Amino acid sequence: MTNRIPYRDASVPENVNQLEQPWNLPLKIMNHPICKIKADAFAVLSLFVLGVGGMSAIAEPSGVPAESNALMLDPLACQSIRNEGFPFSFVYGGRHSSEFLSGWNRTVDLKNQGDTQLVHTVTLTDPVTGLEVKAVAWIYTDTGGVDWTLFFTNHGKSDTPVIEQVNAVDVTFNTAPASPAVLHRLKGSRSAAEDWMPFDQVLPANETVAFATTNGRSSEECPFFNLDWGTGGVIAAIGWSGQWGASVNRGEGTIRLQAGMQGTHLKLHPGESIRSPRILLQCWSKGGKMDEYNAFRQTMMNHIMPRMDGELVVPPVAYTLESYREGVNSSEAIALAYIEAAKDLGFEAMWEDAWWMKGNPSFPNGVGNYGFPLERVPDPVRFPRGLKPVSDRVHADGSRFVLWFEPERVVLTNEIAKEHPEWVISQPVYSPNGEWAGSGLFDLGNPDARKFMTDYLNAAIKEYGVDILRFDFNIEPLLFWQSKDSDGDSRPGISEIRWVEVLYKMWDDLRRANPQLVIDNCASGGRRIDLETCSRSIVLWRTDGTISPILGKNFNQAAMQDQLMSVGLNRYFPNAICSVFGTSPYQVRSGFNGGFASSEDVRVADFPRETFKQAITEIKRLRKYYTGNFYSLAAEDLNPAAWCVMQYDRPKSGDGMVMAFRRHQSQEATFPCQLQGIDSKANYEVNFFSGYDLSETKILPGDALQGLVMKIDECPGSQVIEYKKAGK
Repeated sequence: MTNRIPYRDASVPENVNQLEQPWNLPLKIMNHPICKIKADAFAVLSLFVLGVGGMSAIAEPSGVPAESNALMLDPLACQSIRNEGFPFSFVYGGRHSSEFLSGWNRTVDLKNQGDTQLVHTVTLTDPVTGLEVKAVAWIYTDTGGVDWTLFFTNHGKSDTPVIEQVNAVDVTFNTAPASPAVLHRLKGSRSAAEDWMPFDQVLPANETVAFATTNGRSSEECPFFNLDWGTGGVIAAIGWSGQWGASVNRGEGTIRLQAGMQGTHLKLHPGESIRSPRILLQCWSKGGKMDEYNAFRQTMMNHIMPRMDGELVVPPVAYTLESYREGVNSSEAIALAYIEAAKDLGFEAMWEDAWWMKGNPSFPNGVGNYGFPLERVPDPVRFPRGLKPVSDRVHADGSRFVLWFEPERVVLTNEIAKEHPEWVISQPVYSPNGEWAGSGLFDLGNPDARKFMTDYLNAAIKEYGVDILRFDFNIEPLLFWQSKDSDGDSRPGISEIRWVEVLYKMWDDLRRANPQLVIDNCASGGRRIDLETCSRSIVLWRTDGTISPILGKNFNQAAMQDQLMSVGLNRYFPNAICSVFGTSPYQVRSGFNGGFASSEDVRVADFPRETFKQAITEIKRLRKYYTGNFYSLAAEDLNPAAWCVMQYDRPKSGDGMVMAFRRHQSQEATFPCQLQGIDSKANYEVNFFSGYDLSETKILPGDALQGLVMKIDECPGSQVIEYKKAGK
């Protein structure tokens, strides 16, 4: 995949300042009264709050746009003096960093990286022990986001004192003393009906709200959240595909935000380096109507999410072939029959899921047979020629091939565990819920193991013609990391750090070696969606929580859950999808979110082929709107009597769409909307679609469109309207 920015290793760069344009490393920015929505002031401010010693100490960068209207800066929200202005903290040798960083040697560097990015590097070195702390920030002058990572390196001749309590972000905001404060969050992915549902936590005065992910998978609690103090706020995103924690403390006229990896308590050996979680902050002022979320979405789309050939990578219109229906009975012959039946429906990708490996059953017992020769991995009876015949047929029909792997888990009776037990972190008694007893964690922190798995995946990608690498992760890693930390020199946190660093490096290496490769991030359905994984992958399976209602044929429940997930996740980034059953407009639209994945059996004689072709045509027509501004206009829960309404507006194009759902117990056939982004003085051409065919076209003045009343006679039912400013 050719991203807009070149690759970087996830480990510490030899010379960060000389990188051409890394994966959007980062440092901090808080608001201040001197900011006047100027990108140059924004950049200088970021230096000022880092304790450089005053704005006059740094020359303003050249070539920075004079204005950036996208910045939303709150004059009440300025960085406190705490931590000498640094937006992070740690404890070193038992002392808090605020006690000593002012006495460390310091260098500062600021560089332009294209028209809309500045890279700001601050290097702090302890003159006594030789510990270097390098903070590298990316400042996005078009959208107002700031994105950073810390790197710790021991340049001394002996072990460092203990490094612990590393808060990759530790910032305090000044707020009006009596202003209300709310933390806007999403449920994480837990295979539950409420996965990704928005909810609010009121922040009581003089109290701390703490939250953390569980068991080492980064989005069992959502690592994206919005801290709102009434007159302004900040959206934060954490990039750490392991065990992170965060806390928000509301004081008297202040709010303090802290977040970082949990459990770090380690010394660094001479020459050794580690990294922190990645942090993205985006401040906002006078939000409401979801403006702050849309500014953040632009940061994600412009600077974080992967691109190919200059275009944002979006989920395809995909077909899950036989895997969902056949399971352990999946085979080459059955897969080819599904492909033949689906070839003229308009799918863009066909995927083979977890059932192609040898094993009894093939999933999960086949996990861990990866290796060479490649022929040892597929089931020799069901896939006697490997996966290439399936891939060749997919490509012959003009589609892309999706193939499932789970490289990070090893069943302890399988080939890797037998051949290289030193590559497996095993805990035979590990079973917090009994589900994955008998599995071990593949030790990505072992250089030989990481090279082996990277080489195997590269070979499989090329041999099988894999276009989309489906990367699953059905194991909870935290106890394994902790178990390994208890061995040897006992440095809590080091195994997790090494493992996470190498996970990113492996993904980067695979994408570098296969420039057109897309990575699909699954992890038991959406349990590893964070800032770092979002910079490298798309999400084709955002929850396992719809599996139960689908298998129970409760399709109305599954549709509601799909709607709810889009309402939640689309606040932060578009284009996360999941598998959907059904062909009706209500079912398909509920699951469509920039892309779509169908698990219908298209082979059956009575399959409504023409209807489904219309559905796919609509999906491809509407996809363009998903990169616009997003607005949730109705229910944000699982109330079956409510409506769910979502709007996508493209200001530059003067167009957009509204997708409305009347749920299966709703007694109301109409819903009054309050559309956003509409020019009340302009006229709009508005197209109405109740089914897949155009129902009606109207020319409406903007003020009438703003208060549009949606009408849906069917229950459940849906409607799409597309609007475009006249003359555009």
